[in-house]
Amino acid sequence: MTLPYDLVCAHINQAVNVAVQRVTERKEELFTSEIVSSGNGGASPFQKILLPEAKIFSSFERSLSASLGKSFDYIAADIAKATYGNGEHDYHLSGQLSQETLSAIEKIVARYKAKKGERAMPNTPAEIEELAQVIESSQATIKRTIKSDVVFTDHEGFNNFLEIKTVQPNYDTCDKVKTRILTIHAMHHGITAQKVRALAVFPHNPNGLVGHYSWPPLRYFLDPEYDWKARGKKLMGPGLWNFIGNSEDTYDELLDCFYDVSIVRKDEILNLLSLSVE
Repeated sequence: MTLPYDLVCAHINQAVNVAVQRVTERKEELFTSEIVSSGNGGASPFQKILLPEAKIFSSFERSLSASLGKSFDYIAADIAKATYGNGEHDYHLSGQLSQETLSAIEKIVARYKAKKGERAMPNTPAEIEELAQVIESSQATIKRTIKSDVVFTDHEGFNNFLEIKTVQPNYDTCDKVKTRILTIHAMHHGITAQKVRALAVFPHNPNGLVGHYSWPPLRYFLDPEYDWKARGKKLMGPGLWNFIGNSEDTYDELLDCFYDVSIVRKDEILNLLSLSVE
């Protein structure tokens, strides 16, 4: 196994702990939600009669998805450290940019949202070239700080700035992601000693291992050949984790970690959900 097994399992267990705690705190309320929903509109006497555990299961699933979202940052950083000797989560990159450059970035992203017939499709290499002209003809006086979920330098000498996003991001999220991608590239303009990738990446493919992924907001905002692709692979599911681990086995090893945690925690979780383990 090439990835740091104990560290990865610890992050998965922590995500489970958070979800268990959240559901435990709300368990009584969830079981009585046909009487009162705390103003959140969640009462459903029909579901309550058919399967009272449904509310608890649904709440646990949502809580686990949310806590795993953060755990993926830690897992990715630890895999990068094990692979390349470096990796950091919640990394803040600061740099100086001109107002003209910031305005140019806004205009590029705004073109994606123009009405049909005038809408531009993402073309990150061309956009970087467009920004280069603005950067070289203006004075950088404004400080900007960009947060990346994970940053690491790989064996090719690339500084990789990753945003690990939900697999179905909305338009507003994609707008902000592409703005940060262009800002990172702008901050590195003229630094010839550094090779940079600024990437949006996704933990898994919601359509399965072989299902075609075509979530519309990504198509409108992200260049599929540049913004979430590296070394010839889409950075989603196996493509992402094998990219970070620089191995075709990393994704399968990650799944093994999740399976091993599930074996240990399964009875505890089923007991929480008041479901039979038989």
